Formats: sequence, structure tokens, C-alpha cells
Amino acid sequence: MSSLAATAGIMLITFSVPASFATVATAMSLYAVGVYRSARHAVLSLLGTSAILLVAAALQPLSMVDLGQAVQAIAVLVIATLIGLNVRTRRRYVSALVDRADRLMREREHLASIAAAAERNAIAREMHDIVAHGLAVMISLAHGSAEIASTDPARAVQAMRQVAETGRVAVTDMRRMLGVLNEGHTGELAGAAVPSPAVGDIADLVELFRSAGLPVALQSAGVPPADPGIQLAIYRVVQEGLTNAFKYARAATAVTVRTEFSPQTIVVSVTDDGQPEAAPADHAGRGVAGMRERVALYSGTLRAGPLTNGGWSVTARFPPQDGSPWQR
Repeated sequence: MSSLAATAGIMLITFSVPASFATVATAMSLYAVGVYRSARHAVLSLLGTSAILLVAAALQPLSMVDLGQAVQAIAVLVIATLIGLNVRTRRRYVSALVDRADRLMREREHLASIAAAAERNAIAREMHDIVAHGLAVMISLAHGSAEIASTDPARAVQAMRQVAETGRVAVTDMRRMLGVLNEGHTGELAGAAVPSPAVGDIADLVELFRSAGLPVALQSAGVPPADPGIQLAIYRVVQEGLTNAFKYARAATAVTVRTEFSPQTIVVSVTDDGQPEAAPADHAGRGVAGMRERVALYSGTLRAGPLTNGGWSVTARFPPQDGSPWQR
């Protein structure tokens, strides 16, 4: 602003001098005000400079300032001011675009990190369900086989065959999960094409735990949903509930798996009457958290805890989804 005042004063003094560049200097000062100061400052500076020229030309007609020259000078000043304001607007627009691009980049990176974390959680959940269940059953069967090998070799052989079958199922599940992670889906992972466990596989799952010594019974009512994702979630809830009962329900005499399918809701529960042992943190940690995450994906709720009359219960409830096959 001080440079504008100085150049405007010089312009008034040297206006009638031939080859004077004071008007150009003043125009450059107004351009700088338009670029680096606010539009209000630029307009006020232009009005003030123009008013001084017009007043000097009107009030002192015989002075060095001619009215026609003053109008021409004002036109030059107006053009310089408009150019400065345009450059300032463009710079602000480009700066806003850059800021928006940076913000979008940060948001994209944030969303990518959230998606990566969700994928890691899903993989960890699936790994836990496969490995924890398979190893728990295999260890129990192997231990029981070793105990009865000398007295009942036939049962020991049968138990070891069940160990092998459990391991085969676990490996198949692992290969399927790795096949999902493998973008190429090449022939190296032939097990990737195997369908995911579903509600129809719960009976085989119950039979496997029953053969391992867990007194489990299955009760089912209604027609299950066609959505394979919900079917997998139901299967994993039952699998985790049976695995926990198998590992921690001491002296259990009855373990009940219930699946109820109706147009209003889906209820899945695993209940035992055993006395809970002092379980490691995973008993109420990764396993239960994994079940709760699976159920929450379909807006469901999960309750896991001790019963008032003893035992442990895991209950999952799924509400009808919009457009779900079981809505009627």
C-alpha cells in the first residue's frame, strides 16, 4: 500500500512530463494490491487513485493534469486492477484444488488403511475359527486314542482316522481362504473352489464333536436363508460355540445346538451344562470377538456368558435383511 501511495504521488507530479512511466508504475502497484491483498483493498485503492486524478483534473483545469489523460490513466489502472484480481482469484482456485486433492488423497489413504485393517481382522477371524477348532478336536482325539490304544485298538484306530479327517477339513478350509487371497486363482490352489461351510454342514460338525466325546444334540426348525454369507456366519458361530464347550465345559452332560429360522428372525445358540474352567483370555477374547464381528456384519447381536443355573450359552440373533431370501 505504501508503494501505491508513492507511485500515485509521483504520477500526479510527473503526469504531463513526456515519456513518464509513473502511470505504469501505479498500475503495477494496483496489480500487486489485487494479487496479494483482498479484493476490498484493491477496489478501494483503485477508487482512491482514480478520484485523486479526477479531482485534480476537474478542480485545476490549467494544471499539469489533463482530464482526457486522466480518463485514459484511470482505464489503465482499472485494467491493471482487474488483472490482479483475476490472478488472485485463479491462485486461490488452484490452491483450493491442491488442498482438495491433498485432502482426498489423505481420505483415500485413510479409507485404504481401514479396509486393510478390516481385511486383516477378517483373515485373523477366519484363521482362528479354522485353526482353533481343528487343533482342539485333533488334540482331544489324539489324546483319547493314546489312552485306549492298549485296551481298545479298534476304537483308537477309528479316533486317529477322525484326527486325519479333521486335519483334512482344516487344510481344505485353509486352502479355500488362501485361494480367496490369491488374485489369480491359479490351479495351485485347487481347494479354493470348495464351497464355504453352510448350515447344511452343521449336522456333520455336530457329529464330529459327538464322536470326540462331547454329548451334543442338534435341534433345528425352519428353512435357512439362501445367503451363503449368513450361512457361513451361522456355521462359524456354532463351530466356535462347540469348540469352547469342548475345551472349557468341565463335566458337561448335555450340549445343545439350536437353530431357528423364521421370517422375523434367526436365532442360533450353543448351550452346555458344564462347569466353566478357568479359560485363557481367548475364551472370552478372540473367539467371542470374532463371533460378534461376524454377527454384526449382518446387523445381528451376540450374547455369550454363563447361565444362572450353571453352564455356558452363546446366542446369536440375526434380523431380516432388506431383500433377504427369507423375508416374506
